[in-house]
Amino acid sequence: MAAGLPGSEDVPCSWNLTCQALRTCRGGHFRVLLLMLKPWCISRAVYQMTEGRRCQVHLLDDRKLELLVQPKLLAKELLDLVASHFNLKEKEYFGIAFTDETGHLNWLQLDRRVLEHDFPKKSGPVVLYFCVRFYIESISYLKDNATIELFFLNAKSCIYKELIDVDSEVVFELASYILQEAKGDFTSNEVVRSDLKKLPALPTQALKEHPSLAYCEDRVIEHYKKLNGQTRGQAIVNYMSIVESLPTYGVHYYAVKDKQGIPWWLGLSYKGIFQYDYHDKVKPRKIFQWRQLENLYFREKKFSVEVHDPRRASVTRRTFGHSGIAVHTWYACPALIKSIWAMAISQHQFYLDRKQSKSKIHAARSLSEIAIDLTETGTLKTSKLANMGSKGKIISGSSGSLLSSGSQESDSSQSAKKDMLAALKSRQEALEETLRQRLEELKRLCLREAELTGKLPVEYPLDPGEEPPIVRRRIGTAFKLDEQKVLPKGEEAELERLEREFAIQSQITEAARRLASDPNVSKKL
Repeated sequence: MAAGLPGSEDVPCSWNLTCQALRTCRGGHFRVLLLMLKPWCISRAVYQMTEGRRCQVHLLDDRKLELLVQPKLLAKELLDLVASHFNLKEKEYFGIAFTDETGHLNWLQLDRRVLEHDFPKKSGPVVLYFCVRFYIESISYLKDNATIELFFLNAKSCIYKELIDVDSEVVFELASYILQEAKGDFTSNEVVRSDLKKLPALPTQALKEHPSLAYCEDRVIEHYKKLNGQTRGQAIVNYMSIVESLPTYGVHYYAVKDKQGIPWWLGLSYKGIFQYDYHDKVKPRKIFQWRQLENLYFREKKFSVEVHDPRRASVTRRTFGHSGIAVHTWYACPALIKSIWAMAISQHQFYLDRKQSKSKIHAARSLSEIAIDLTETGTLKTSKLANMGSKGKIISGSSGSLLSSGSQESDSSQSAKKDMLAALKSRQEALEETLRQRLEELKRLCLREAELTGKLPVEYPLDPGEEPPIVRRRIGTAFKLDEQKVLPKGEEAELERLEREFAIQSQITEAARRLASDPNVSKKL
């Protein structure tokens, strides 16, 4: 630690965000932020300018954010930063993940620091993915249009990357909705063929199942012509209605083996845990709903669940006796088993949270209403970035902001700067309110001390030009009487009554004497 800089223990929890925001500013914006921070904050920001690790977050619109993640940055804070780029309010459905050494998505745990996760040991920046983690029955339960837009982008990405099993004919129909959403009504075959080569609409597997690319394009065009007149919102709603009906939508798959070494797929979703044949992800062989779950745990290469099954009696490690609990176990490498367990815990908690708050959940919106809203609001706020360059363009910045690498005068850059300044202003106001409350508490404590000592402490906070308050010291005139004399039993004798009166008068006399001898009390008083 450099001399003169405060230690890490003195830095507030919002320090990382402040330091990160400083890195992304240019010119006048940098000076504005410096004025908002205390001098020691500025020194530390400059001092830590090179700390952290480069990370690249892939967004759902195929764009990338290059970030410098600080050692103390929590995964929750990183998710908040990325979500703010989309002006996203319903963050509870999303997460940030990385591809582990087994090829599966490993999700960042929000209560842990980002750099504490076991990332693959590769050179270059850490590659992360922002996508949907928790799915629901229908987009009609989503409150915000931005959330629906992201669910739509997530579904498109899953279809194109073949993470969802889809029949090729359904793929052609979905591709026509993508064209309708992005390009509007059909114009000509040549334009459609050109657009299909640019849009993520036709996955590789669908192309392999048919004789030629031209045949696939013709099938898409047939469906596309039928959509003439549909609005952008209707295209999104119809697309999502088809995707939500697919059996593999919303399921996170993990490759596991049973005790005999037979491979299986283990599927986790908001509905429960499913076991599939290795060559069939559509129809599960076993279904364990979350309401049946009694316990789940892992140890090294083994992941086990205990479910309530009244049709079967077994001996469990918890009860050591016959009960309606059945134990099911799967095996994989320790890293994957831990990832499965973490996902199962989070999905089960998501199920419990939704179950607990179902009485508070707002009524589902109609799909037609959603279509109208999506058409009126247009694309996401950040869709402006999509028009700035080609697919896959890198947006650079620190972990405190998400600024475009394009011109500083671009709409997205200006918007990001305004969002960043607004966030800092909000943080400043929160800190000022906390300071005000602490000063009020300090004033109360100082006044209480002054009443006891007769002297106002030097720590009493005064505003410029404010006169210190005049405080009169409290005199110790309180007294306590014998309970036996104050609370007589039965009919008191004359002697007991006199003793009680005498005790009271004695205490009053002593209190009056202390008042009279106190130099700070006016004799008239």
